[in-house]
Order: sequence, then C-alpha cells, then structure tokens
Amino acid sequence: MISMLKFLTKKPCSEIDEKIKSLVDTMNGTGVITTIASCQGHFYPFYRPPYVYFRASLDTAAAIQKTLNQAWTSDQLNNYWTLDGAFDTNYKICFALNAPRHEERSRSMLSSLVSFCLFRKKLDDDISTLAKLFQMAMSKWSAHEKPCVNDDNNNYRKTNQSPL
Repeated sequence: MISMLKFLTKKPCSEIDEKIKSLVDTMNGTGVITTIASCQGHFYPFYRPPYVYFRASLDTAAAIQKTLNQAWTSDQLNNYWTLDGAFDTNYKICFALNAPRHEERSRSMLSSLVSFCLFRKKLDDDISTLAKLFQMAMSKWSAHEKPCVNDDNNNYRKTNQSPL
C-alpha cells in the first residue's frame, strides 16, 4: 500500500525520473544543451510518453536530429525519436526530444496500456542508447566548438562561433 501511495504522489519538478536521469545528465553535461523538463514516461492516471525539453542552438538541434536519424536507420533505436521546436514565453527556441509513435498511443486508454506494458523495456533501452549517442556525439564538441551538420564526412567541424 505504501509503495502505491508513493507512486501516486507527484514528485517535485526538481527531481528527475530515474529512468531518464542519465540522458538528462548527459545532455546537460555537453555545455551546449540545457534541459528544462523531462519525463521517463508514466501510465497512471493516464499515459505520458517519455520526453526531454531543452534549450540549444539551431545548429545543435540539427546535429542532434542528424544523430537521431542515423541511429534510427542503423537500427540502434527501437523507436523513431525526433525533435520538435517551439518558442517559450520569452521567445527563445526550445526543443522536445520524443518518440512520436508513443505520443499517438497516449490518445486512447487501450493503446496507452499496450505502450506502457509491452514497450516499456524498449523505451528504457532507447533512453539508455540515446544517452550513449549523446555522449559520443557531444564528446566531439567542447565548450568552444559548434556542431555542424553540413560536413561531408558526417563529422562535426569546429567553428569560432559561440555554442549558444
């Protein structure tokens, strides 16, 4: 009973869900990304798919999307992950890292239950893989490098511009 009450209690926004913490920490550790909010995905009282909201430059976001696409086409991920951009209340661009298929499944109770129960392990595997992908991609950048997606060698090239 106590564990159920703990599950139903809303956590403070300052606490990061355990299953997505390594990804959030990796993203924040890059020096070019600042996370704003995240969720590992939950079922109760309704399904919420996993996501990470963050701030980054357009070049950084483009490089992340390129990395996500390459990981998807090389079968490193179980789900297709993408970035959605929007402006915050201060008119600064923010991005949401999410898996659109799970966003769609959150619209009905039955598909939500299926997503949560049957695909949770695959989501957890993806979140772990995403943390590793971010770590590898971002290790190519330092605080003085800017990611670039227009390199013919599929590498990130250095520029003299500020990362953000």
